[in-house]
Amino acid sequence: MTGGPPRQLAHTTLEQRTQFYGDAEILIGMGFLTHSLRLGGVQICIRSLSPGDLFLLQARAGSKLDKTWQNWAVATAVWMVNGYNLLTEKHAVPRMFEIVKNLPVIQQEILFYLVLGLFNRQNKALEAVEPFCFETTSRFKWKALKNTSLCGIPGAEQLGLNHCQQIWKVHNEVEDIRLYDETQWEGFKLTASAQSPKGVKKIDQRDRERAQTETALRQSIRDKFYYVQLGILKREDTKVSDGNPYVPGPKSVVDLEDEMYRWVAGKEDWHDSVVSGYKNRIVTKYELEREEKEERARLFRERLLVQDENGKNTVQPLVAYTSEQLSEILKDRGPGPAGTRFISGGDAVQRDYLYEKYLERAPDPGKLKPGEDGSLSADGAGGNVGLQDQVANRQVLFTTKSEEKE
Repeated sequence: MTGGPPRQLAHTTLEQRTQFYGDAEILIGMGFLTHSLRLGGVQICIRSLSPGDLFLLQARAGSKLDKTWQNWAVATAVWMVNGYNLLTEKHAVPRMFEIVKNLPVIQQEILFYLVLGLFNRQNKALEAVEPFCFETTSRFKWKALKNTSLCGIPGAEQLGLNHCQQIWKVHNEVEDIRLYDETQWEGFKLTASAQSPKGVKKIDQRDRERAQTETALRQSIRDKFYYVQLGILKREDTKVSDGNPYVPGPKSVVDLEDEMYRWVAGKEDWHDSVVSGYKNRIVTKYELEREEKEERARLFRERLLVQDENGKNTVQPLVAYTSEQLSEILKDRGPGPAGTRFISGGDAVQRDYLYEKYLERAPDPGKLKPGEDGSLSADGAGGNVGLQDQVANRQVLFTTKSEEKE
């Protein structure tokens, strides 16, 4: 067998993902990204370019990316000068081009690099549009803005819809149709249930399974977007491959069977190797601490050994302190460092219990063995041996390794 099942990563929340939706929400609501700067005492605002701007830019400057093309791009991006909105001016771009081309070269370069920066932010925001469409805040924004202008800035309606707005608008229109059809379908099932309740029950079960699958898919898209932004996943990690992290995804019965097979066969995927490494570090640290504890106990016992009058080693008896003696000792030592507290042995006992229960013995698949055809079989059990016989003949260990050593 190759590959493995989709590994379910930790689900993310809206609060976690919101920090990466900023530019996408601005592009959807306002229509463009903007950046302000002061150049030679003049306050200038530049914006990201829309698909219509790029079409006009090619018509004005051609396809050759030279200095003229850069200046036309800057002139198109400037939308406000000293508080005056240029979006309502029909011939503002040609006039701005005459001003930009006469600026010093260094200032032209700075303005063009700012335009490129907004262009890169706009392209990156496209990655956030799909997961944002599946958020509850997106539907609320759609309900509030679908019958009104998305921007509200005078002259911005002439820019047309950018790519983020186009994707968001089409998705929500299709979502409205889907929700309407589901409402009609539920009404039909309610009517049909009076004549065929069993048939409608089966249909209803399939609808619930389909809805759960859709919900899990949308959650996986949002989770993957979050992990990509954090750098945990790569954008191309859309399927399982050896050596790569697994993307979030729902687990079916087939996925669980495949995961069980991989565990019995001893084939570790990326997630298993991370867990195994973490457990091995805990076991190594615990064993080292236990050896040091045993060594300290041995040295303590040696210090208690004294020779009697016959030359034999005997253990020096321990003498308990009275409460008055303890008070005098603590009085001489002082209160100790700030934050010092006494810890009982209960924490250590609980830790030893958890270690012996979960980490001391590796999980054993028992008689399960991987077959060549990708299935699991009970080795040595025989095909005619039933489950009750196997349970009756099983052997259960009731002692831990530490108890066996004693």
